[in-house]
Amino acid sequence: MASERVQRQVERLLDEAEEAVTRTDWALARDRAQNVLAFDPDNSDALTYIAAADRAAGTVNPPTEATVSAPSPSAPTAPLPAFFKDGRYMVKEFLGEGARKRVYLVHDTLLDRDVAFALIKTEGLDDTGRQRILREAQTMGRLGDHPNIVQLYDLGDEQGNPYMVMPVMASGDVESLLKQEDDRRLEISRTLAIASDVCRGLAHAHASGALHRDVKPSNVWLSSDGTARIGDFGLAVMTDQSHLTSDDVMVGTVSYMPPEQAMGSAVDERSDLYSFGAMLYEMVTGKQPFLGDDPVGIISQHINTPPVSPAWHNALCPRPLDALILRLLAKDPAQRPGSASDVLAALTDVDLRAVEERTQEEARSLDSLAGGVFVGRQREMAVLKSALDDSISGRGRLVMLAGEPGIGKTTAAAELTTYAGLRGAEVLWGRCYEERGMPPYWPWVQAIRSYVSDKTPDELREDMGAGAADIADLVAEVKEKLPDLIPAPALDNPDSERFRLFDSITSFLANAGKRRPLTVVLDDLHWADGPSLQLLQFVSKEFERARLMVLGTYRDIELSRRHPLAETLGELTRSPSGGFQRVLLRGMTLQDVGEFIDRSSGMAPPTGLPEVVHAQTEGNALFVTEVVRLLVQERELSQELDISWSESERTWDVRIPEGVHEVIGRRLNQLSEHCNSVIAVAAVLGREFEATHLRLLIEDTTEDELLNALEEALAARVIEELPQAVGSYRFTHALIRKTLTDEISTTRRVRLHARIGETLESLYGGEVEAHAAQLAYHFGEAETVIGPAKLLRYSQAAGIRALNGYASEEAAAQFQRALAAKEGQPMDSESAAILLGLGQAEAMMLKIDEAVSHLRQAFDFYVEAGDATRAVTAADVPMTGRAFGIMATLIEQALHLIPADSMEAGRLLSVYGRYLGM
Repeated sequence: MASERVQRQVERLLDEAEEAVTRTDWALARDRAQNVLAFDPDNSDALTYIAAADRAAGTVNPPTEATVSAPSPSAPTAPLPAFFKDGRYMVKEFLGEGARKRVYLVHDTLLDRDVAFALIKTEGLDDTGRQRILREAQTMGRLGDHPNIVQLYDLGDEQGNPYMVMPVMASGDVESLLKQEDDRRLEISRTLAIASDVCRGLAHAHASGALHRDVKPSNVWLSSDGTARIGDFGLAVMTDQSHLTSDDVMVGTVSYMPPEQAMGSAVDERSDLYSFGAMLYEMVTGKQPFLGDDPVGIISQHINTPPVSPAWHNALCPRPLDALILRLLAKDPAQRPGSASDVLAALTDVDLRAVEERTQEEARSLDSLAGGVFVGRQREMAVLKSALDDSISGRGRLVMLAGEPGIGKTTAAAELTTYAGLRGAEVLWGRCYEERGMPPYWPWVQAIRSYVSDKTPDELREDMGAGAADIADLVAEVKEKLPDLIPAPALDNPDSERFRLFDSITSFLANAGKRRPLTVVLDDLHWADGPSLQLLQFVSKEFERARLMVLGTYRDIELSRRHPLAETLGELTRSPSGGFQRVLLRGMTLQDVGEFIDRSSGMAPPTGLPEVVHAQTEGNALFVTEVVRLLVQERELSQELDISWSESERTWDVRIPEGVHEVIGRRLNQLSEHCNSVIAVAAVLGREFEATHLRLLIEDTTEDELLNALEEALAARVIEELPQAVGSYRFTHALIRKTLTDEISTTRRVRLHARIGETLESLYGGEVEAHAAQLAYHFGEAETVIGPAKLLRYSQAAGIRALNGYASEEAAAQFQRALAAKEGQPMDSESAAILLGLGQAEAMMLKIDEAVSHLRQAFDFYVEAGDATRAVTAADVPMTGRAFGIMATLIEQALHLIPADSMEAGRLLSVYGRYLGM
């Protein structure tokens, strides 16, 4: 028989699969069902859900006699029984089936009324599962008859299966009500009515000593008059049975789960209020407060991430209601309303007539954004979770998570600790700081201090054993808990003293892991002191069989070969224990950036914005966060703009926020003044540059001085060498280059671009056409100093080169730059050539209206100028759709300009005939 833990996990997965089926989220239903099959390969419910998912996806044929039938809300998976309980309950209709219940509409012949008959499925249930069923019945029965709680009419046993009889809720549940709305949200007045009913029901339940633990829309039912009643107290516990909350098994639905319940901490009435707040949020906004790729990701947000303000999603949400929902969703139960009665009073005070428009300051407020959003990183998190699972099973692991500043190392570590808590591990944090003056072993002191804080003296004596006195010398809180400790005898030399301390701490960690798996996070180890790193090396050699995981984070760009952490990493890599692993964290993908914008702002990102943000930030989590904050503050990202995004083709110009400038500036400040001046010139050259070009531009620097400056920048990871050629470099991040160029005065930067353009033009000689795009960029930036002539020459050349390479977007950008340089000037042959090239590029991009307009302008000029060859070229651009008529007219005019027997005429006639046939 499956263990109690496994059986409860199976029940939870089946509940989530059932929930997913009701939402027609077939991918989630399949995932949860497959997880069940990993524990119980023959589980009939899981097989049924998978079959339903296959059928919904169209991947299976209609069921044959050997195929498991899909569940249906209107048809049972077994023959419809005629009656229950010796004929008292006559079956009229099958209402639906869940993971643990089959529900029928029956007629109670004794009391002459229709009721709902829930037959509990007990297949695979052990004593714990049966106890859960009994608990549901006891809880519902104890609550008695209340207008806002589904009443239990009868309880019994039908051929070995428990059953419960309840009233028929004619109007379904709130989940179904939400699905009927196009935007999945209710009018505020309806929301307040339902919410008030739920509060009355919760107040009664809490007064009776019952907690629900799974308040959600599908557990709130509606009677024919619209009254809301709370049902399914199947997850409820009585407050006088606190031992039932002491395990670390998740019960309840993760989308509405309070943080303390997810972490296995004690729950009380305020936990139900949190779930109610999540439900209220969904009724007001049409969205659940937190979305994610998996349950752990959603739970992590419940624990760590403030929700987006409801009023951000729904401008009709009154401010008092907005504030109440956010209070209900507070992470700390102490910050939530104290009781359901308090919430009911607050709901009663909401004035629907007092809805006010948001001020501009409120629209720009960062309070509306969700913080601590974690997206993507599936591969890295899979590695971390696997290491944690190993440690829980008794194979100690040490993992180092590396990456550049702001990449998301600490956030990823926090995500792992959420998973660790759900797996039953105790989590300890220790952080290193850049400031000097921190005592030795500071990150270890913080971690041990955290452990000591909630342990009894007897537990500490057991865990620390003979080493308690040594640890007390390091962590004063141990001495406070164990005042009768006898100091450890002094040893002959410091090395022996240190060995004894290290051994005491290592033994303590191993013993603590026996009580409960232990996860220790040491953050920012690039700032760690030498003794802390030596202790880390010692611990790593001794915990191979301990239920202990140590996760360290560090900035790889901070490490030189002589950095203490670099030496530690080298020793760990050479260690024969095999428990060490390094994980490299890089930037978010384009898809991750889009999802980040969605989750942090609570709205789908407009077309083109994720691409621009990703290109600017390269997926650095801190940089992306700062950019999104800036867009909100400048009202570039707001609900008011949402309706136009789907059709918008705007070009996004994302500035670097001050927060990003500050992060990058701190790195650049560590470089010498000469190095900064060299890489500033390199930044104007471009993201990639060559040392030979720099040498030509920086005249007062010798070759050795230049190379020394580049070596300094390389060591700081500001630039990196490119493998394809000696002397070629690249800025490691686009924002480093952007920060450097922004710090140069406009006058100096423009003149520097002019010098660069002229220097490169001379250097390339007869091959300038191959570098036309680069030259067009520099001469374009220097246009105010040297005029537009060279910009026009090279942008046209670059556009033609891009057209020949079928790079239509690049070609259009080059021709548009040239066209802008001609603004305000009369039409001439150069303008016509630019319009012709731009029209050709736009035709390739299927921008038909723009292409026709520009080609028509060029064609008219060539006709008037008598340039038949170029006029024919303009008329002969392939087109589709609504442009046929206009282009056919151009061809008719072009045919009058050329001989009827020419090859050009034959080609135009062929195209003309095709247009006429359309």
